[in-house]
Amino acid sequence: MKPLQLEGCFDERRFCIVLSESNRGTGQQNRTYRIGIKRHLNLPVAVTLYSSELGRMAHANAFLSDDSTIELGETSSPSRFWSNMRVKWTVGDINASHNNNYSYAPPLQPLENYPVVQGVNGSFSHFGASKYALDFGAKKGTPILAARGGIVIDTKSSGRKGGPTPEFAKYANYIAILHSDGTTGEYYHLMHNGVAVARGQRIQVGQLIGYTGNTGFSSVPHLHFGVYVAKYHGRYESVPFKMKTVNVDIE
Repeated sequence: MKPLQLEGCFDERRFCIVLSESNRGTGQQNRTYRIGIKRHLNLPVAVTLYSSELGRMAHANAFLSDDSTIELGETSSPSRFWSNMRVKWTVGDINASHNNNYSYAPPLQPLENYPVVQGVNGSFSHFGASKYALDFGAKKGTPILAARGGIVIDTKSSGRKGGPTPEFAKYANYIAILHSDGTTGEYYHLMHNGVAVARGQRIQVGQLIGYTGNTGFSSVPHLHFGVYVAKYHGRYESVPFKMKTVNVDIE
């Protein structure tokens, strides 16, 4: 008999979904299992679980801000649950309130050498959830400096491809830094192996964090920078921000 699966972990064990036997059922045929979720990385993440076992809504949300287990529902069939479940998540704090008085340092310096090639409401890719963002033109390998201090909450450096259409987005290399107000500063399109920091590392403003590239949904080498708030269903929302010496309207 195939062993009963009671745990499934995601994103290098950032969080795990765990099934535990409930006391409500009696006998082998009547057993029920609680569906719980727990983080294993000491950083906030917003998770949405989708499963037909969750009743009429067929999904449940959980904001993992501490190490407690959050119960999402029950199942009478672990095998059925694992076969049809899926998850989406966004790192960061869903309760974030951006400090609008903070002035971000330029992530590329001296800034006058790196023109803004796409600003707020840019028609190429700065609309919807990514409305408030800046793209700085920069040759591959340009050092990236932290625009604001915080804790590295997510990175990717394995991407090698880039192109001018959305299907390339999954190849983007990036760094996300959690700020003290719960927002994340995100730096995208880094070169392959261009990340110079690690998850959980505390970063100071102006510190070297990586190198620019042309990975992901990108038509020319550049750095994409934006400030975001996490949402459920794997979504996010950009927020207006101020940056020192940038002569564009980002509010």
